[in-house]
Amino acid sequence: MGDKIITMDEKYRQKHYPKGFFAELIKQAKGGGVALVICGVILALMGGGLLWLLVSMMLENALDYSEDMSVVIVLAIIGLILLIPGILLVRYGIKRGKTTEEDWIKTFVEASNYPESTIRDFVNQSMEDGSLKLALGANRMQGFLTRDYFFILNFVHPCVMKIEDIVGAYLVQTTYTANINGRSKRMYSNNIMLISNKKTTTSSEASETTVRQLQEMLVQKNPAIETQGGRMLSEKEFDEKVKALLGEA
Repeated sequence: MGDKIITMDEKYRQKHYPKGFFAELIKQAKGGGVALVICGVILALMGGGLLWLLVSMMLENALDYSEDMSVVIVLAIIGLILLIPGILLVRYGIKRGKTTEEDWIKTFVEASNYPESTIRDFVNQSMEDGSLKLALGANRMQGFLTRDYFFILNFVHPCVMKIEDIVGAYLVQTTYTANINGRSKRMYSNNIMLISNKKTTTSSEASETTVRQLQEMLVQKNPAIETQGGRMLSEKEFDEKVKALLGEA
Protein backbone atom coordinates (compact mmCIF):
# COMPACT_ATOMS: atom_id res chain seq x y z
CA MET A 1 0.00 0.00 0.00
CA GLY A 2 1.31 3.42 -0.93
CA ASP A 3 1.32 6.75 0.85
CA LYS A 4 -1.93 8.60 1.31
CA ILE A 5 -2.59 12.27 2.02
CA ILE A 6 -6.11 13.08 3.21
CA THR A 7 -7.61 16.54 3.55
CA MET A 8 -9.41 16.92 6.86
CA ASP A 9 -13.08 17.86 6.67
CA GLU A 10 -16.22 17.41 8.75
CA LYS A 11 -17.08 14.01 7.26
CA TYR A 12 -13.62 12.56 7.86
CA ARG A 13 -13.38 14.11 11.32
CA GLN A 14 -16.73 12.69 12.43
CA LYS A 15 -15.87 9.23 11.11
CA HIS A 16 -12.31 8.91 12.43
CA TYR A 17 -12.06 11.45 15.28
CA PRO A 18 -15.62 11.68 16.70
CA LYS A 19 -14.31 12.29 20.22
CA GLY A 20 -11.21 14.26 19.27
CA PHE A 21 -7.51 13.72 18.60
CA PHE A 22 -6.42 12.30 21.93
CA ALA A 23 -9.48 10.05 22.30
CA GLU A 24 -8.54 8.35 19.03
CA LEU A 25 -4.88 8.17 20.07
CA ILE A 26 -5.85 6.50 23.36
CA LYS A 27 -8.04 4.04 21.45
CA GLN A 28 -5.17 3.12 19.13
CA ALA A 29 -2.76 2.81 22.05
CA LYS A 30 -5.11 0.45 23.86
CA GLY A 31 -5.35 -1.76 20.79
CA GLY A 32 -1.57 -1.76 20.44
CA GLY A 33 -1.21 -2.45 24.15
CA VAL A 34 -3.43 -5.53 23.91
CA ALA A 35 -1.35 -6.83 21.00
CA LEU A 36 1.86 -6.29 22.97
CA VAL A 37 0.44 -8.09 26.01
CA ILE A 38 -0.58 -11.08 23.87
CA CYS A 39 2.86 -11.29 22.25
CA GLY A 40 4.52 -10.89 25.63
CA VAL A 41 2.42 -13.61 27.24
CA ILE A 42 3.25 -16.03 24.41
CA LEU A 43 6.99 -15.34 24.72
CA ALA A 44 6.89 -15.56 28.52
CA LEU A 45 4.99 -18.86 28.44
CA MET A 46 7.45 -20.33 25.95
CA GLY A 47 10.45 -19.19 27.95
CA GLY A 48 8.95 -20.09 31.32
CA GLY A 49 7.82 -23.47 30.02
CA LEU A 50 11.28 -24.27 28.75
CA LEU A 51 12.89 -23.28 32.05
CA TRP A 52 10.31 -25.27 34.02
CA LEU A 53 11.04 -28.33 31.87
CA LEU A 54 14.75 -28.00 32.59
CA VAL A 55 14.19 -27.59 36.33
CA SER A 56 11.85 -30.61 36.39
CA MET A 57 14.39 -32.76 34.58
CA MET A 58 17.11 -31.65 36.99
CA LEU A 59 14.95 -32.44 40.04
CA GLU A 60 14.17 -35.87 38.65
CA ASN A 61 17.84 -36.49 37.88
CA ALA A 62 16.95 -37.05 34.24
CA LEU A 63 20.09 -35.31 33.04
CA ASP A 64 23.62 -36.54 32.78
CA TYR A 65 25.47 -33.37 33.73
CA SER A 66 28.78 -34.58 32.38
CA GLU A 67 27.24 -34.97 28.92
CA ASP A 68 24.22 -32.67 28.90
CA MET A 69 25.50 -29.56 30.69
CA SER A 70 26.21 -27.62 27.48
CA VAL A 71 22.69 -28.41 26.24
CA VAL A 72 21.21 -27.32 29.59
CA ILE A 73 23.09 -24.02 29.45
CA VAL A 74 21.98 -23.31 25.88
CA LEU A 75 18.33 -24.14 26.62
CA ALA A 76 18.42 -22.06 29.82
CA ILE A 77 19.74 -19.09 27.87
CA ILE A 78 17.03 -19.52 25.23
CA GLY A 79 14.42 -19.72 27.98
CA LEU A 80 15.63 -16.47 29.55
CA ILE A 81 15.83 -14.78 26.14
CA LEU A 82 12.15 -15.58 25.66
CA LEU A 83 10.98 -15.01 29.24
CA ILE A 84 12.56 -11.65 30.04
CA PRO A 85 11.46 -9.77 26.87
CA GLY A 86 8.03 -11.38 27.24
CA ILE A 87 7.62 -9.96 30.75
CA LEU A 88 8.84 -6.54 29.57
CA LEU A 89 6.38 -6.58 26.66
CA VAL A 90 3.51 -7.40 29.00
CA ARG A 91 4.46 -4.56 31.34
CA TYR A 92 4.86 -2.08 28.48
CA GLY A 93 1.60 -3.20 26.86
CA ILE A 94 -0.32 -2.71 30.11
CA LYS A 95 1.27 0.70 30.64
CA ARG A 96 0.51 1.76 27.08
CA GLY A 97 -3.10 0.62 27.37
CA LYS A 98 -3.58 2.73 30.50
CA THR A 99 -2.10 5.94 29.05
CA THR A 100 -4.38 8.96 29.57
CA GLU A 101 -4.65 12.26 27.69
CA GLU A 102 -2.50 13.92 30.35
CA ASP A 103 0.15 11.22 29.91
CA TRP A 104 0.20 11.73 26.13
CA ILE A 105 0.47 15.50 26.47
CA LYS A 106 3.44 15.06 28.80
CA THR A 107 5.05 12.67 26.30
CA PHE A 108 4.45 15.13 23.44
CA VAL A 109 5.95 17.98 25.48
CA GLU A 110 9.08 15.99 26.32
CA ALA A 111 9.57 14.80 22.72
CA SER A 112 8.92 18.19 21.11
CA ASN A 113 10.58 20.68 23.48
CA TYR A 114 7.42 22.82 23.43
CA PRO A 115 5.09 23.83 26.28
CA GLU A 116 1.69 22.22 26.71
CA SER A 117 -0.03 25.23 25.16
CA THR A 118 1.81 24.63 21.88
CA ILE A 119 0.91 20.94 21.86
CA ARG A 120 -2.76 21.78 22.40
CA ASP A 121 -2.59 24.37 19.61
CA PHE A 122 -1.24 21.70 17.25
CA VAL A 123 -4.00 19.28 18.28
CA ASN A 124 -6.65 21.91 17.58
CA GLN A 125 -5.16 22.69 14.18
CA SER A 126 -4.95 19.00 13.26
CA MET A 127 -8.74 18.77 13.43
CA GLU A 128 -9.34 21.92 11.34
CA ASP A 129 -10.76 21.73 7.82
CA GLY A 130 -7.90 21.82 5.33
CA SER A 131 -5.29 20.19 7.57
CA LEU A 132 -3.61 17.21 5.94
CA LYS A 133 -3.71 13.74 7.51
CA LEU A 134 -0.72 11.64 6.39
CA ALA A 135 -0.50 7.88 6.06
CA LEU A 136 3.10 7.15 5.09
CA GLY A 137 5.09 4.09 4.12
CA ALA A 138 4.18 0.43 4.11
CA ASN A 139 3.07 0.67 7.74
CA ARG A 140 0.94 3.77 7.06
CA MET A 141 2.72 5.85 9.70
CA GLN A 142 0.29 8.58 10.70
CA GLY A 143 1.08 12.26 10.68
CA PHE A 144 -0.32 15.74 10.14
CA LEU A 145 0.61 18.85 8.20
CA THR A 146 -1.37 21.82 9.51
CA ARG A 147 -1.17 25.58 9.06
CA ASP A 148 1.73 25.84 11.49
CA TYR A 149 2.87 22.32 12.40
CA PHE A 150 4.33 19.08 11.08
CA PHE A 151 3.90 15.87 13.06
CA ILE A 152 4.69 12.14 12.72
CA LEU A 153 2.93 9.82 15.18
CA ASN A 154 5.72 7.75 16.67
CA PHE A 155 4.21 6.24 19.84
CA VAL A 156 7.59 6.24 21.61
CA HIS A 157 8.75 9.70 20.49
CA PRO A 158 5.76 11.73 19.17
CA CYS A 159 7.56 14.91 18.10
CA VAL A 160 5.55 17.98 17.06
CA MET A 161 7.43 20.60 15.03
CA LYS A 162 6.48 24.18 14.30
CA ILE A 163 7.07 24.71 10.61
CA GLU A 164 8.80 28.00 11.38
CA ASP A 165 11.30 26.03 13.52
CA ILE A 166 12.15 23.39 10.89
CA VAL A 167 15.65 23.89 9.51
CA GLY A 168 15.91 20.81 7.29
CA ALA A 169 13.54 18.39 5.56
CA TYR A 170 15.31 15.66 3.61
CA LEU A 171 14.79 12.63 1.43
CA VAL A 172 17.00 9.98 3.06
CA GLN A 173 17.65 6.39 2.03
CA THR A 174 18.21 4.01 4.93
CA THR A 175 19.25 0.36 4.93
CA TYR A 176 18.20 -2.60 7.02
CA THR A 177 18.64 -6.37 6.94
CA ALA A 178 15.69 -8.68 6.29
CA ASN A 179 15.47 -12.47 6.43
CA ILE A 180 14.09 -13.70 3.11
CA ASN A 181 13.77 -17.44 2.57
CA GLY A 182 16.32 -18.10 5.27
CA ARG A 183 18.89 -15.69 3.84
CA SER A 184 19.85 -12.23 5.09
CA LYS A 185 19.32 -9.56 2.47
CA ARG A 186 20.07 -5.84 2.58
CA MET A 187 16.94 -3.77 1.97
CA TYR A 188 16.54 -0.08 1.21
CA SER A 189 13.91 2.36 2.46
CA ASN A 190 13.16 5.94 1.44
CA ASN A 191 12.24 8.32 4.25
CA ILE A 192 11.35 11.90 5.05
CA MET A 193 13.57 13.13 7.88
CA LEU A 194 13.26 16.53 9.53
CA ILE A 195 15.36 18.60 11.92
CA SER A 196 14.17 21.59 13.96
CA ASN A 197 16.04 24.34 15.73
CA LYS A 198 14.61 22.96 18.97
CA LYS A 199 17.18 20.17 18.56
CA THR A 200 14.52 17.61 17.70
CA THR A 201 14.21 15.22 14.78
CA THR A 202 11.37 13.17 13.34
CA SER A 203 11.04 10.79 10.41
CA SER A 204 8.89 8.30 8.55
CA GLU A 205 9.22 5.95 5.64
CA ALA A 206 7.66 7.47 2.49
CA SER A 207 8.03 7.28 -1.26
CA GLU A 208 10.32 9.67 -3.14
CA THR A 209 7.29 11.34 -4.70
CA THR A 210 5.60 11.91 -1.35
CA VAL A 211 8.76 13.21 0.31
CA ARG A 212 9.31 15.75 -2.45
CA GLN A 213 5.65 16.75 -2.32
CA LEU A 214 5.89 17.36 1.44
CA GLN A 215 9.19 19.21 1.02
CA GLU A 216 7.52 21.55 -1.47
CA MET A 217 4.59 22.19 0.88
CA LEU A 218 6.91 22.89 3.81
CA VAL A 219 9.15 25.24 1.83
CA GLN A 220 6.11 27.19 0.67
CA LYS A 221 5.33 27.84 4.33
CA ASN A 222 8.96 28.37 5.39
CA PRO A 223 11.41 29.17 2.54
CA ALA A 224 14.37 28.85 4.94
CA ILE A 225 13.96 25.07 5.19
CA GLU A 226 16.89 23.26 3.59
CA THR A 227 16.00 20.29 1.34
CA GLN A 228 19.18 19.79 -0.70
CA GLY A 229 16.98 20.32 -3.74
CA GLY A 230 15.18 17.06 -3.09
CA ARG A 231 18.41 15.08 -3.58
CA MET A 232 18.46 11.72 -1.85
CA LEU A 233 20.85 11.65 1.09
CA SER A 234 22.54 8.67 2.68
CA GLU A 235 22.19 7.96 6.40
CA LYS A 236 25.72 9.24 6.92
CA GLU A 237 24.97 12.50 5.11
CA PHE A 238 21.84 13.01 7.20
CA ASP A 239 23.74 12.35 10.43
CA GLU A 240 26.27 14.98 9.37
CA LYS A 241 23.41 17.42 8.68
CA VAL A 242 22.02 16.80 12.16
CA LYS A 243 25.37 17.56 13.75
CA ALA A 244 25.92 20.68 11.60
CA LEU A 245 22.43 22.15 11.87
CA LEU A 246 22.15 21.48 15.60
CA GLY A 247 25.58 22.87 16.33
CA GLU A 248 27.11 19.56 17.35
CA ALA A 249 29.85 19.43 14.73
